[in-house]
Amino acid sequence: MTEEILPENIARSRFLVTSGLLSVAFAAGIKMPCTLCLAGDQFPVHQVKEKNKAFSFLYMSTVFGNFFADISLPSFMEKSCFYKDCYLIYLSASAGIVTFNLVTFIFSKKLFFIEVPQESNLLKIFKCIWSAIKNQLRHCSWKTPRRNHWLDWASEKFSENHISEVKLFFGMLLFLSPFPLFWALVEKQEIEWILQAKKMNRFVAGRSVKNEDVQMIFSAILLINLILMELVFIPLAEWLGINFSLIKKTMIGMILIYFSSLISFLLELQIEKSPNILPGSRESFLRIINVADISFNVTFLKNNSSMSYSRVSRVFQNADDYHRIYLDSDQQYFQIKLHTNTLVKEEEILLEKRTTYAMILHGNRKFYSIILIKETTTKPETGVAYVRIINILNKDVYIILPVDTYNLPKYNGTSSELSIKISRNVNLLCMIEKKENVIKLGLLEFGASYLVFLTEDTPTLKTWKTRQNEIKSLCIGWQLPQILIMGIGKYLLIVSCMEFFYYKAPEGMKVTMQALWTSTLFSSSLILYFVNYISFLPEWIEDFLLSNILLAVVISFFVISYYYQETVLKLWRVPFS
Repeated sequence: MTEEILPENIARSRFLVTSGLLSVAFAAGIKMPCTLCLAGDQFPVHQVKEKNKAFSFLYMSTVFGNFFADISLPSFMEKSCFYKDCYLIYLSASAGIVTFNLVTFIFSKKLFFIEVPQESNLLKIFKCIWSAIKNQLRHCSWKTPRRNHWLDWASEKFSENHISEVKLFFGMLLFLSPFPLFWALVEKQEIEWILQAKKMNRFVAGRSVKNEDVQMIFSAILLINLILMELVFIPLAEWLGINFSLIKKTMIGMILIYFSSLISFLLELQIEKSPNILPGSRESFLRIINVADISFNVTFLKNNSSMSYSRVSRVFQNADDYHRIYLDSDQQYFQIKLHTNTLVKEEEILLEKRTTYAMILHGNRKFYSIILIKETTTKPETGVAYVRIINILNKDVYIILPVDTYNLPKYNGTSSELSIKISRNVNLLCMIEKKENVIKLGLLEFGASYLVFLTEDTPTLKTWKTRQNEIKSLCIGWQLPQILIMGIGKYLLIVSCMEFFYYKAPEGMKVTMQALWTSTLFSSSLILYFVNYISFLPEWIEDFLLSNILLAVVISFFVISYYYQETVLKLWRVPFS
């Protein structure tokens, strides 16, 4: 949004985007641990049940916020404000809500019980560790009797109780160690849901379920699932006398998440086996790709009167949604109206039955046109991807291949489908006005088809790539079991960990342990970048690897949990629950 408002000042827009993201990250890192501890401090020691409910409702409020965003954002995306994006209004409304919440919290501060801040034990822990290391190095002779634990070398300066707290702190760090990789795999799994849904049959009651609707449906199912868990299943389990410790709840949550990934893998195998959906005897499939310099409001008319659909087509937005167009004959002309704040352009296209099309909007400075191309419905051979290059520059382009040369005329030159061997970084050589350039195709995935647009040639050649998605016959409703199981697993895992790190943290370190716990949720995005390294593999193999890595993480967590409980038993000499 910032880059669209300030297109002429790229450095300034990037600075604003980076500053905003850093501010949000910094605020979230401070707010979440403090909010969790503040909620827990509002209840006396004997109100354990009410305190646990508070943690559950905090998690539910986060899920509800995501659901509200998934509902409201598409409505702003579909509408245009003076033929421009309404993101500014959306962000202004968000800033207003945050301001209202902040003012409300400040004025209601007297209603909360706020514990008097105590000296943080984190500095004492570091001093204890340093003292133990230094003392052990001084007495490294073989004549010096050994001690049970390396931290016991700090017993000359620190009490036994404090050393036990430091040992417990290290035990909790070990308890946390599998979570960054675990959450990275879970986040990868949720991304795979969206990619999986794009390939499945999303035509429901004659209407195509769009990408924004898929995300909203996922959030709605998760929210309903949590409400049922909180109001029905958990009270029923308590009434039946079923009660588990926090670590056992965490393990159950991890097992359920693993089963969800396993179901996703099995579903991916079925998707690969299922046939593609092709247009019927009086149907065509059409998607809109906008590579112009402005967003359009596209109106699709049949016989100059009957409107098939109308929507906003945004610049360089991946067009994954195919629209089912009904024809009155084997071939039929349709009228296209492109609306902007400065012009209204009309064009006519001819669609044929049983054909899939991509309608490309391109041009600049009031000179706009439409390119209609037929898309392939066959899958590339093993080890290759189909690539079609489209030249929208104002110069002719010559693509040089080992076996042939293609001439792409300016403005609308389109190559035939090129079979390119998949690789992590694919480059093609081309000539523009007797000057050699490199077309950077980037990562090409197994069995995929791409449209690559040449968008700029100064100072270097720039491209934009979009992928053609297959539409399989398997209904999108088959994703429901894995979503439900994942929702229950995440609820048990996250809420149990909130309670665990609040109750079991050493004295004066509740906020620190909650911060370390929440950091594992956000650090998963960094690990996910490296996990995406295997994305060039076929998706069913990728799902198989993810489910097996997730199983290895779950098993390692079981071992660590057993070791942690044994450590606690030795330290406190009381049963762990």
